[in-house]
Amino acid sequence: MKQKILYIICAICAICVTTACDSDSIEGLNGEFSDITFCDFTTASVQPTVKLGKGVKALNTQFTDADGHNLTLTFGSKEWILGEGSFAPVASVSTDGTYAGSINGAAITEGTMDVSLVGETYFVNGLVKTQDGKQFKTYYKGPMTFEIGEDDPEPSGYTMSIQTSTVEIMDWTTWQTTSYPDVTKYSITICDPNGAQVAYFDVINGNDKKAEQLTGSYTIVSDAHDAMQISAGYSLPDYGMAGGTAYQDAAGKMQYLTGGTVEITTATGIDGSTLYSFKGTGLATVDVAGTVGSGAFNIMFVSFLDVKGTVYRDVTINSEIIGTQMKYSVYLPEGWDGQTTLPVLYMLHGYGDDQNSWLDKGNLAALTSAAIEAGEVGKMVVVTPDAMQTFYCNGYQNGLAYEDYFFNELVPTIEMLFNVGKDKSMRAVGGLSMGGYGTLYYAVKHPEMFCCAYAMSPACYIDGLPNLFELYPAANAASLPDLTMEVGTEDTTVYSMCPWLAGTIQPLGLANFEYIERAGVHDWAFWKGCYPKFLKKLGNYFK
Repeated sequence: MKQKILYIICAICAICVTTACDSDSIEGLNGEFSDITFCDFTTASVQPTVKLGKGVKALNTQFTDADGHNLTLTFGSKEWILGEGSFAPVASVSTDGTYAGSINGAAITEGTMDVSLVGETYFVNGLVKTQDGKQFKTYYKGPMTFEIGEDDPEPSGYTMSIQTSTVEIMDWTTWQTTSYPDVTKYSITICDPNGAQVAYFDVINGNDKKAEQLTGSYTIVSDAHDAMQISAGYSLPDYGMAGGTAYQDAAGKMQYLTGGTVEITTATGIDGSTLYSFKGTGLATVDVAGTVGSGAFNIMFVSFLDVKGTVYRDVTINSEIIGTQMKYSVYLPEGWDGQTTLPVLYMLHGYGDDQNSWLDKGNLAALTSAAIEAGEVGKMVVVTPDAMQTFYCNGYQNGLAYEDYFFNELVPTIEMLFNVGKDKSMRAVGGLSMGGYGTLYYAVKHPEMFCCAYAMSPACYIDGLPNLFELYPAANAASLPDLTMEVGTEDTTVYSMCPWLAGTIQPLGLANFEYIERAGVHDWAFWKGCYPKFLKKLGNYFK
């Protein structure tokens, strides 16, 4: 029965695709599809490939049919061989996943071009419109042979950073942790030229490896603890959460890797630097919604961001207000001497994290030093305090007066030890989730303290905490700092309240208020995409 159905489908497909170009209207079609020219191209030729730079190639092809109609397509590709996918039309190809083309000399202006490959047979088809207003249904089935060349190692604008940690595996049935002292976890974060995270890999290798020593082929496994393995990613769809090893697919969605292979290679760039390429093959994936799938990626010629500056972790303050030792960590920029007064940024962590989370999970030191080196922001000190689960307020956690501690002990200590500015123009605050609430709260409760505030995926309303929906309308709008809220539209943890709070703030007439929604969930991939934007905004204040 299945074979009979398959034969019928194949017969229907054969009827649909064996009709040559016919410019007459298709009888029975109406509206915008009533004047489509169907083209079945029978001959394909591959023209010389052109290297566009930064790992992108222009794959040039031409197609003809028995009636002499011509289709010219140039595909933007990171590979030397045309791969599968949907290619978007552009006037001139410069990036992967795009195409430029013409039919009978008229440029294509609308319509994707879909490419499939079965064995050595290509299927290329699209419903497109040309600049003269004509519409075409194009189809080609047959072979195409591309010549494989060699890329010029030119920095792609993508950057990577590495954070190290010990390898420990938790047995969730016994709650026992096993440590593996002979290996180290190298957490590699890759960002696009705009600073947004596009890939993350928990690489396991020997101890004390430099970046260039991490090359090789890695297998993705759960609970990785051997050299040349990568720890698998995970998805918890019931909670709208996912994390770990992942890459961003062509649709801009993070795919968390549960199997497959990732190969890391190096090349010497045209400027003499070492560039890194990451190629994933045979990948098993799962997204934040729990949908499983497969995929592949090729991220080429990535530059390594080394941390320039100094990080001091777990510095303590004997707090009389809290009644115990309180910890914070601090990033000092390259060349800090304690003599020049610098501005300061306080970055607040989320619920369940601590003073090192922005360093270990948020890539803060590397992103900050890169922004300073690129001239996007001036040299500054960044402080990441531990707030436990206080929500940065007085009285929420066991009666602790954290807000009093922050402004009466922490801030004066930082000013004394690190010679940071003591006025509003040289002080900023930002944070995520619980720290996003803290950012919004400090901005409205202590507007004289901060010139700029950036709340990432903020908790906007918590029972028992000061009500932001009441505080902002009652505030003097002219006194509030430059304020930004940014949240992911798939963030099931906090998104529901964010538009409402933004709608409360927007009518107040703040000189600088920005509310940003974009695709994303409640995770570090989203927040690491926020932080570079915050740094660029701080460039308006911290020169």
